[in-house]
Amino acid sequence: MGTGLKLLELMLRQKLLGKGLEGDPNTPLIVSYAVTKACNLRCLHCHVSANEAMPNELNVREAMHAIDEMANLGTEALIFSGGEPLLRKDFVLTLAEYCDDVGIITAMLSNGLLINHKVALELKDAGIKAIGIPIDSIDPESHDKLRNVPGTFKKAVAAIQACLDMDLEVIVTTMALKDTFNEIPKRIEFLANLGVDEVAVYDLVPVGRGKDVMDQAMTQEQRVSLIRYLQAKQEETEMVFTMSGGQPLYPEIAMEIHKSHDTKPKDLLLKEFWIHNAVGCHAGILYFSLRPDGDVYPCTFLPIKAGNIREQSLTDIWRNSKILNTLRQRNALKGKCGACEYRETCGGCRGRAYACTGDYLETDPACLHDLMVEENVYPNNVKRFGWCVG
Repeated sequence: MGTGLKLLELMLRQKLLGKGLEGDPNTPLIVSYAVTKACNLRCLHCHVSANEAMPNELNVREAMHAIDEMANLGTEALIFSGGEPLLRKDFVLTLAEYCDDVGIITAMLSNGLLINHKVALELKDAGIKAIGIPIDSIDPESHDKLRNVPGTFKKAVAAIQACLDMDLEVIVTTMALKDTFNEIPKRIEFLANLGVDEVAVYDLVPVGRGKDVMDQAMTQEQRVSLIRYLQAKQEETEMVFTMSGGQPLYPEIAMEIHKSHDTKPKDLLLKEFWIHNAVGCHAGILYFSLRPDGDVYPCTFLPIKAGNIREQSLTDIWRNSKILNTLRQRNALKGKCGACEYRETCGGCRGRAYACTGDYLETDPACLHDLMVEENVYPNNVKRFGWCVG
């Protein structure tokens, strides 16, 4: 099935049944592929410490072979990331066209510096269905400071406008930090005025260069307040929100709050590709990250090598990796996560647990247990989760 028919089928499933992507247990429905470690920015919070390209990044033939294996394993969506993937633009365009041929939906994360109308049209023509571009503050100086290069705010806004002009779906990624938290409502309003209708809010996971700014991670009070704000915002606008960086249950939490409040978001399911599976943190379960040199991580925020596709087949890694198989056993979790009644449907963020404790099976310190109890989000009611990728 080509991606056109697949998207139509997905739209109908979401509209008529309220269901998103589905797949068999332990199927890599979503893959994040960092095509290069090279980047034209030096963002203070970069979870992969992007800088220069690796000397041994995958070539087109190797990447296509990996995509063939993904298709055979049941992958539905592939997200190109980096570094900055447009530093290998021809490589990305070739792979996007190949994915379109084999029926894998593609999207891309970019900082926007290399995007103009011509590039936006090239991406769309190659089959890219959506592009994530960051806006981390509506104050240009604050955005540029986090991105560590002056002028990036202006270029990111221009890139968003170019993509929208070319009818290429834009998902703005935005970092929610302690010191800029109070700006978020104005930021959402600014994005709405740009014509953006999807926003992915990032909750800082202290990996890569992010370790150096971990004091800027939201407080738990801010995190809960943000979830309540986004849920309420969906009652009055057709914007849709997701949370990346360790809050994969966010869309379902919001939906359950809507039910308990007897409210309803505006046509939410048509825009958000939820995954209809109650597994919470999906690292190594329904998702993995392919690195530029062929390493396979359970998640881009969980930088533990499960294997390398140059040393063994991707299929073998996915099915037989000890790390991946351990992540699939929720009874292996430790601490509060291991004893929690939401263990099967949440599982905590394994990336944050690893970053904060050194053990990917330990307790996630950014636990939303109290919120879920207070809002009657019962474990048996959780049926879906949203994308949590970088």
